[in-house]
Amino acid sequence: MLILPLKPAVRFDLQTALSKWLDSDQEVSFQPSNPLQFVLPKPDLSAAACREDLLRLQSLRNCVTDVLLKRDSHRAALEDDGLADCHEYHATLLEFEKRGFPTLDDEHNGLRLFWKGAWSPEEERHATLTWDRAVIEFNTAALLTGMAAECSVTDRAACKEAVNYCQTAASILAVLKELVQSMDFATVDLSQPMLAFWEKYLVAQAQMFIYRMAAQAGDDTKHSTLSVLSQSAFALFNEALTAAQDPRLESEVPKESSTWATYCKVSSMLSVAKAEYHQAVVHRLANEWGKEIARLRDCHLKFETLSKFVRGLDDDGPVSYMRRECLAILPVVHDRLHEADKDNYNIYQEKIPEEMPEIAAKQLAKSSGGLPQSMLVPKKQVFVNV
Repeated sequence: MLILPLKPAVRFDLQTALSKWLDSDQEVSFQPSNPLQFVLPKPDLSAAACREDLLRLQSLRNCVTDVLLKRDSHRAALEDDGLADCHEYHATLLEFEKRGFPTLDDEHNGLRLFWKGAWSPEEERHATLTWDRAVIEFNTAALLTGMAAECSVTDRAACKEAVNYCQTAASILAVLKELVQSMDFATVDLSQPMLAFWEKYLVAQAQMFIYRMAAQAGDDTKHSTLSVLSQSAFALFNEALTAAQDPRLESEVPKESSTWATYCKVSSMLSVAKAEYHQAVVHRLANEWGKEIARLRDCHLKFETLSKFVRGLDDDGPVSYMRRECLAILPVVHDRLHEADKDNYNIYQEKIPEEMPEIAAKQLAKSSGGLPQSMLVPKKQVFVNV
């Protein structure tokens, strides 16, 4: 599956900057803002009074900075408790923002928060804690995609975990999309087209994992369920394909956009072909030989089209597993179609429909639009002594 790259951090002495800001006479300027951002009066605190809280915030940021080293270092970050650190830093940032700490991008407040681009080494700087919070949400979703990619597609329990990872990541990106809609960024990372694509893709991927869970149920009655699940994955990957072809993505990350579009196209084509195959099995179990043949013909044509497309793709690319799957299923469909045609000609002699109705879709994957509780409430409360 596709993995969202990380945005590596750059160290900054956040404690000193916030201490100077607290002890200065600078006031917070109010302006209309996003409902997910806090714009509150400057806290009536001295740096000395909340020194322990500032130290904790700095310590958490250092932890996050030390584990998010490279755009593709998901495994190393996860092994070093990067996901837990991101959750705790995000929750603590929320508490600081609720207290009135800087949430407006005002260069006079002394903050210089740098993060590198996820698809380029370019550094981007902002002077607001909301920027750090937004990037943490991005990186949290990225780490979850890395965890989902490690899950085996042939193990039911692993697929269930992957569904949770993908849906949680999609939900986080849905929140992030709202959080940053009024902010300006130098890189494409937190743009609306980028976040929209990854949210749609992760919902589609979750649907695919749900299909794979159902495929391992082990009974013949599952084919009607598999058909509608796969048909829904087809529609969801088509939506992600459209999002991957957004003009801004094609312009600023052309290579990646092309890879994402290819992955979504192959996933969509494979899903609709599988839906036809499962529906053909449903007809066979119901002794509807003519309808089975009609479905098998559609299925065979779709797999033939897909096989021609994937044969020219990189064996080691993100579609490699689906490529092997397609090439393995095609001869099975071909052989069954041959046998079904032969049996119908010699025995059943049923009329074969020229056109079959579209298969109904059943979407179970979703993006709830909420954040995990651990990203909202810190394990260690801050400002308890002020």
